[in-house]
Amino acid sequence: MNRLFHIIRDDRRLGLRIIKTGIAVTVCIVISNLLKLDQPFLAVIATVLSMGKSIDMSVRSGKNKMIGVLIGAALGCGFAVLALTMHSPANAGLCGVGIIAVLYLCQLFSLNGAAALTSFAFAAVMFGSISIKPWVYAITCAENAIIGIAISVLINLIIMPPNYAEEVKRAYALLREKISSSVEDVSEKHPIDVKEIETVIERLARNVRLYVSEARFLRGDDDEVFSISCKVSAYKMILDELKAIDAMELANKENISDELQTVYRYHMNRMTQLLEGVSEKSTASAAPKKK
Repeated sequence: MNRLFHIIRDDRRLGLRIIKTGIAVTVCIVISNLLKLDQPFLAVIATVLSMGKSIDMSVRSGKNKMIGVLIGAALGCGFAVLALTMHSPANAGLCGVGIIAVLYLCQLFSLNGAAALTSFAFAAVMFGSISIKPWVYAITCAENAIIGIAISVLINLIIMPPNYAEEVKRAYALLREKISSSVEDVSEKHPIDVKEIETVIERLARNVRLYVSEARFLRGDDDEVFSISCKVSAYKMILDELKAIDAMELANKENISDELQTVYRYHMNRMTQLLEGVSEKSTASAAPKKK
């Protein structure tokens, strides 16, 4: 039961992004049926690949993927025509060269995150235009993919957009709790779980990066997030001190030498100083003042 509760609470839980992806796919299929699209499969793939972690990332990624899909469909059409001219539909060599061209153009135009969908669009046109005119199939694939991308971005914007300011605050509160309990444990020479603290610090740093990546109008707690972000490096140093103490394995030693006690006190004093440095009072002045 405890194991199940831990799984539900950790990062492996059913996240909102997964749920929104499912909703976007449902909407995509409904719209595809209403519009009587010939290739809803490509629209669904585009929807799944375009659901970003943040709104800003979703919008930028969606734009890149739309451009990439047009490139992939156009090249797929060109290579399909060439293959048909050679009386060798879906020619293996042309497929390989085409994928190289697609990936290079994505890199050339800095279409970050678009390589997979662009390659998929190319392959879909290359293999699907054997019995249909290549340009007709290319247009159909591009339309379906663009609809899927647009739906994914809209769903991410409309349904409970990510609030990374709150995620930062929750991760920071959890980190302070873990650090506090760990410091208390090492002061009593008990073993601690440093991996757990590392995970929380990584989660906090990741959420800060995601918050900063958002467009300014989507943010609202710059001062508080800035104040928290300034403390991440200090908490990493505190973690280093905890690792050093934990590596001494004092809990398993009946007699501790004076030398080891000296090293232990050094790390404890160092950790105390760092904790004072990240206290709310000492860092209040670090936050940028509102104009």
